[in-house]
This record gives sequence, structure tokens and C-alpha cells, in this order.
Amino acid sequence: MAFREQRDIGQSFLEYAIMLVLIAVIVVAILLIVGDDVRIFVRDLLQTWFPPSP
Repeated sequence: MAFREQRDIGQSFLEYAIMLVLIAVIVVAILLIVGDDVRIFVRDLLQTWFPPSP
């Protein structure tokens, strides 16, 4: 019975690891597709919040 519980714990850990890897791949893909737009948006937002000193 104890062996089955350890295997279940290992299986759930593996499932979480696979989910994290898939999420990371999706995030990287999104950043590669819209990376420049995000960079420009953040730059404009920061310039609005913190305008350059004259």
C-alpha cells in the first residue's frame, strides 16, 4: 500500500512538471511573437509615468 502512495505522489509531481514546461513553452512562444510590441508598450508606459528630466 505504501508503494502505491509513493508512486501516486511521483506521478502527480511529474504531471505538475509537465504542465510547467508546457506553460513555459507557451509563454516563450507568445513573447517571441509579440515581444517587440510588449517592449514598445512598456517603454511608452514608463515614459508616461516617469518622464525624462529636461
